Amino acid sequence: MPKNLALKIAIVESGLTQFEVAAAAGIHHTRLSHIINGHREASEDEQRALARVLKRKIGQLFLKVA
Repeated sequence: MPKNLALKIAIVESGLTQFEVAAAAGIHHTRLSHIINGHREASEDEQRALARVLKRKIGQLFLKVA
């Protein structure tokens, strides 16, 4: 199960493939996979780009860790 379930759900709901989302956000598809599966943290720029492509707020896709 993906560690970032909110991001994975947003991608599925977008109707785009993971590859298409990555390309539109300017992220390599392997990096996006690593972000979804919790192997890497998304940078602030990547978070903004993914939120833009998926038409969501950053807080809907990524949990803030204090």
